[in-house]
Amino acid sequence: MFVALTPDPRVGELTYAATSEANDKRIPVEQTDSWERLQDYKAERNLDDPFFERYESILVSYTMFDWGESYGADGQTTFGGSYGSGYAANIPVIGLVGKALGHTLQYVLPAVLFAVVCGLGAGLYSATHRSNLLDRLGTSIAYLSFSFPNFWLGTIALALVGTGSWLGAQNESEFLRTTVLPAAVLGTTLFAGQLRYTRAQSLEYIDTEFIKLVRAKGATNGRVARHLLRNAAVPLLSLFFADMLGLLVLNVFVIEYVFGISGIGSLALVAIQGRDLPVILGTTMIIVLFGVAGNLLQDVAYQVFDPRIGEQTTRE
Repeated sequence: MFVALTPDPRVGELTYAATSEANDKRIPVEQTDSWERLQDYKAERNLDDPFFERYESILVSYTMFDWGESYGADGQTTFGGSYGSGYAANIPVIGLVGKALGHTLQYVLPAVLFAVVCGLGAGLYSATHRSNLLDRLGTSIAYLSFSFPNFWLGTIALALVGTGSWLGAQNESEFLRTTVLPAAVLGTTLFAGQLRYTRAQSLEYIDTEFIKLVRAKGATNGRVARHLLRNAAVPLLSLFFADMLGLLVLNVFVIEYVFGISGIGSLALVAIQGRDLPVILGTTMIIVLFGVAGNLLQDVAYQVFDPRIGEQTTRE
């Protein structure tokens, strides 16, 4: 609705050009070349169709995964610079989005894996070793990592290692810029959040009777940590799918702009700048589908870790 109902700058430019050309040549505005280009531009984007007809057509086609073809965009910003690499017109949107998604997952998957595994481990260790040196050091690093904005961390990372030419190979330099550094920056932020969540949730159970009983039986800290994780699993899952997925989506846009990655975030920014509605909706659909899949996995995981939730839902 925002895209469809807001004025299109390109329409304004062509209208102004047609009016200027008509005044210079002293002919009706409908006879100018600029007016013809304006009509072609509107026809390509169905801008003359009623709003609700356009909405109905888009709703049906995108539900059926018929996402159409791109209008084309160059990615150039109004004040100079670029949001990312542009793309040509008449490219199938699904193919365009699929290629960009592959570039995004290339650094997102290792970052999420690192954050979940190491964040859970560090959080449990911190909860079971409260107030010792490693606990204070870990929580301090987590707060600092969570506080620094990703665009600053990404800029510092690029400044420290440069283009990666010191590696001696162009493909290795590209891999460093598009995978290693983005995964490290994103993983740092997600790791910090996961550590904080895990530590906070574990501390809610650390002084309960069943944990005291486990310790009284001579259990090691590792065994205590497993009991803590089992009981804190449900709230940790809620925090992971609610907060971390939202944080992940936001960070993708920033990281891909800083590192110049042709991923889903850069594609969305280029499409928005070029008012390419099929690609805008295509990138939005990808984010929505990941959100739906995340909610589904969350519900399944709830019943795996706590079957009582599934029994309560069945009764209701």
